[in-house]
Amino acid sequence: MAKYLGDLNARARGLHTHLLSPSELVRLAGATSLPALHRELSSLGFVASDSPATAASLESSIRRHTARQLRVLDRWCGDRRRLALSVLFEDEDRRSIQRILRGAEQGVSSEARMAGLVPTASLSERALFTLASQPTPADVVRMLLLWSHPFGPPLVEAASRAYPSLFELEIALQRAFARRASTRAREGGPQLVEYAEQVIDLMNAWSALLHFAERDPKLTELTFVEGGQWITRPVFDKLMGASTREDVEKELGWVLRKSALAPVFRDGVDEIAALESAALRAQIAWQHRSMRIDPSSAAPVIGFVIELRAQALSLRRIIWGVALRAPAALIQGDMVLA
Repeated sequence: MAKYLGDLNARARGLHTHLLSPSELVRLAGATSLPALHRELSSLGFVASDSPATAASLESSIRRHTARQLRVLDRWCGDRRRLALSVLFEDEDRRSIQRILRGAEQGVSSEARMAGLVPTASLSERALFTLASQPTPADVVRMLLLWSHPFGPPLVEAASRAYPSLFELEIALQRAFARRASTRAREGGPQLVEYAEQVIDLMNAWSALLHFAERDPKLTELTFVEGGQWITRPVFDKLMGASTREDVEKELGWVLRKSALAPVFRDGVDEIAALESAALRAQIAWQHRSMRIDPSSAAPVIGFVIELRAQALSLRRIIWGVALRAPAALIQGDMVLA
């Protein structure tokens, strides 16, 4: 039986009122300098008035503000419902760990690895910075094991090789998330199950777009993640056998035409790098629709969490756009929410 979420939905709706509106984000994108942006964000309660007006400091403040909002929701879940809603928090952990693993593999700075991360109760900002400071992907996995994080053990095999493969680490991470999400989401009700399936479908869509051209049957076996609703193994095999990226996009558009992700692939994908933003927008719109159809479902909670992530990504792009003196129109076009 799904957990009762009525009171939590009401609180999620309350938290939602504290998110920035599209018009406020547009106004922030028009800031003429970092000091001006700092003043705007300070007046909105996102940064301390005496904090430095630098891009790195502003981004850190946004990350802490996002973490506070997520902690409030986590605290209201209580032990009784935290397990059912863990898919939402663990999805943030998965994203953070994946970006940190990539940063460690590429040898970028700790600060750069922290870009766009959302701290959670299980991976606080301090914990994320500790992970981001590790010299190698294997060291990141060792820290996760030391902290008994649930995503640590599934990565041990790939991390223990003489030359750990980032590809194998990422797939192991995705499959660990998918297994846990597919099992636990059921306690949160159909809407949460559907969201978990959306995330897994998006993983497989991303993999197909990135790897179809390699024409390696073994790669299909290595890459596919079980648990999605629309991209099944036969569909994935067909995607990986496509001749061109346009064929992959066309097939994705057809397979996902009735799903939340339909708008992402309806007109093709201009840039693979823009896939995350497009998917977030589509998922937010789907949750808004679900809230109207079934207000008592998990949709208000899911919607708040993914809109909070979208806000954090939009603010980060605004901060660095202003820092680089990019035109306001260009910054607005790069925002997730507008």
